[in-house]
Amino acid sequence: MSDPEAKPTETLIYVDISTAPIISFDIAPAHGIMANTVQIELASRTLNPLPDGSVEVKFVTTGRLRCSQAAAMHLRNALDASLKMFEAPPQTPGPAAASSKLN
Repeated sequence: MSDPEAKPTETLIYVDISTAPIISFDIAPAHGIMANTVQIELASRTLNPLPDGSVEVKFVTTGRLRCSQAAAMHLRNALDASLKMFEAPPQTPGPAAASSKLN
């Protein structure tokens, strides 16, 4: 018999917006919390040519994540699940997507 006090599961309504930005980054150099908000800075590695022909390596900010504790937990779960996909044995690539995996 089902629990009479159990709440029905809510259906997540997700809308895919094609103009949402793709944020690429190499490191997350800073993180913290302020006013119950998780804050994470994202940065990408850049190569800057110098007049003497050498190259200077710098990291520049590419994004700032701000979210609630619950949203941070969802993000962590998604990252953990994605990283776990690297542990799976390699599959024979099909013709459609030779180098990608989706959940």
